[in-house]
Amino acid sequence: MVLIVAQSWYPASQAEKAGKNYLEALKKYPEDRSLGKPLVRAAVKMTKEGIHTIQIFSVKEGKIKEAMDQTINVALMSSKAIEEYKSSIDIFYDLAEAMPFVGLKAPE
Repeated sequence: MVLIVAQSWYPASQAEKAGKNYLEALKKYPEDRSLGKPLVRAAVKMTKEGIHTIQIFSVKEGKIKEAMDQTINVALMSSKAIEEYKSSIDIFYDLAEAMPFVGLKAPE
């Protein structure tokens, strides 16, 4: 299994704008189940620095590039619209997917 984990951080003063922007981004780049499925559509946490969100998407085999493109497009919309917006997008591999990277075979 391959996971895309997208996180964002922005000031609490930008929360309403961020929420509206996210809804607009979903209209422009709707969820595409042919790429995979969301495991965590959006988890939101308030911190002393502002808002921290996380999304986790399980990617179908052979669809990493397309799923990353979709995730990046949504993040770019937010980065253009929200002051002090920061984000990260990471790919995580489960054990079976990752072991060949170090020359090992995953256990059955």
